[in-house]
Amino acid sequence: MRLLYKRLDNIFFRVYLGVFTALIVILLLGSLLINFANQVRQEAHHEQLLQGLFASLAADYQQSQLEPSDWLKKTQAGLDLNLAFSPFEADAFSKRQLKRLDEKRPLIEATDIPGQLRVFYPTHQQGLLFQATLQRLHEQQAQASAQLLGSQLQSVPLGERSARLEQLSNGFAYPLHLTSDLPEGLNPLRQERLARGEPILLYQEQPSSLTSYVALGGNQWLKLGPVDLFNPYPLPLLGGILLTSLLVLGVSIWWFLHGLGNRLRSLERVSSQLAAGNLKARVTEQKKDFIGKLASAFNHMAEQIQRLLRTQQEMIHAVSHELRTPVARIRFGLQMIEDLSEDQAPHQQLVRQVQGIDKDIDELDTLIDEILTYARLGQEKLQLQFVEQEVIGLLDDVVSGFQRVNPNMELELKVNNPGNFSTEADLEGRYFQRAIQNLVGNAVRYARSNILITCHLEADNLRVDVEDDGPGIPEEDWQRVFMPFSRLDDSRTRSSGGYGLGLSIVQRIIYWHRGSALVDRSPSLKGARFCLIFPKQQADDLPPLDLPPQ
Repeated sequence: MRLLYKRLDNIFFRVYLGVFTALIVILLLGSLLINFANQVRQEAHHEQLLQGLFASLAADYQQSQLEPSDWLKKTQAGLDLNLAFSPFEADAFSKRQLKRLDEKRPLIEATDIPGQLRVFYPTHQQGLLFQATLQRLHEQQAQASAQLLGSQLQSVPLGERSARLEQLSNGFAYPLHLTSDLPEGLNPLRQERLARGEPILLYQEQPSSLTSYVALGGNQWLKLGPVDLFNPYPLPLLGGILLTSLLVLGVSIWWFLHGLGNRLRSLERVSSQLAAGNLKARVTEQKKDFIGKLASAFNHMAEQIQRLLRTQQEMIHAVSHELRTPVARIRFGLQMIEDLSEDQAPHQQLVRQVQGIDKDIDELDTLIDEILTYARLGQEKLQLQFVEQEVIGLLDDVVSGFQRVNPNMELELKVNNPGNFSTEADLEGRYFQRAIQNLVGNAVRYARSNILITCHLEADNLRVDVEDDGPGIPEEDWQRVFMPFSRLDDSRTRSSGGYGLGLSIVQRIIYWHRGSALVDRSPSLKGARFCLIFPKQQADDLPPLDLPPQ
């Protein structure tokens, strides 16, 4: 039982079981369709077979001068046909049957007796139908048609029979011919019946058909047929074709699923290796189908995980490295205070050491704030509180603050298209100013004397450029500059007070504003230029963002 549950839990076993069930259902449906098709074909065959006979009966009755009962008695005696008149009752028929009768088509029903059929056909009299019961459809139809047509042609002169036969043949689904030659090999009994004016029936096996003859006089006979007998689709043959088709289909599906299973098992093995800690495990991408796309997505996910873990490790090492320096200085300062206290050093020296320790603690506090801000902005689906604000005012506050503490620097704020477009945008003001402060602070550290902050106003978007006249950033480092704890010149960055997180924080802030942060060379100042591009409006119906770039 446990083995059965284990197999049922196998997705491919369930797929095979589902395919097998589908094949069985297809087989049953195919059998039902074959049976239904045979019924429809048989009904159409019967209708075509009886159309000419009953149309001729209706025409003969309409032209007859006899009373209905006398005509019926005469016709039954001559045709050996169980024929009767039936009153027309619309409630006894369905809409489909009424439509058949309106179109003067024979209405055929099966009775409770196997092989017996009941036929209705409209007459020219309103409310009156022909009703006939047939036990041997082909034989009775052939004999009755031969007798009826023969009796109508016998009184016609020999030279006019062809034209008359052409008129009478309307409605018959099989050929009618006048012939002067009988088929060879007729036995004496059939010849005797022909001589008495009775029709004879000849069967042919290949193909299955029935031909009838009746004598007209003047060494001429009427030939009816051959009438093709109804041949239903043979169930064994069709069943064999269906089973063969299902077998081919089943083998094809098995071959497809077998290959699919091997590829998915390979994906499962690699995922197990990845879960066990082998981050270099990858799936071999063989084809460009959906499994190939799944393998490509899996490999991309593995690369992302490997990159995230590597980034995390680098971040841990970088934080440890950054914390080690101020902590060491604090320890050294405390040791100096202890030594000075023992030597009874002047108060000013003690104050200087305490101030140095305080500065180191501020440095630690700043680093912790940077790390916490970077981590907060890396949360999944972070929700910022956007408020429509005046962008120029926020930029002017940042520029004014840096100008006051850097009087030797020339900081210029420039606005493009101020009269054409609105200067308001949906922003998280605190984070937006933090991004601008990081960019301007970065420019202050490396600029020689000039810094240009430009706000480009557009109808739907906003762009802020921060340029400086410093040495700039090499093009090969434009992507790496946004990496956390990334320093292009470690010694120079440390001396200028940076931790390598400022630009990473800028990139994440702009990401949550549904924008982009770019870097290139300033066309006017020839130094670095950082561009922030984001939409003015943050619609509420937009889908939430996922994780920001790492």
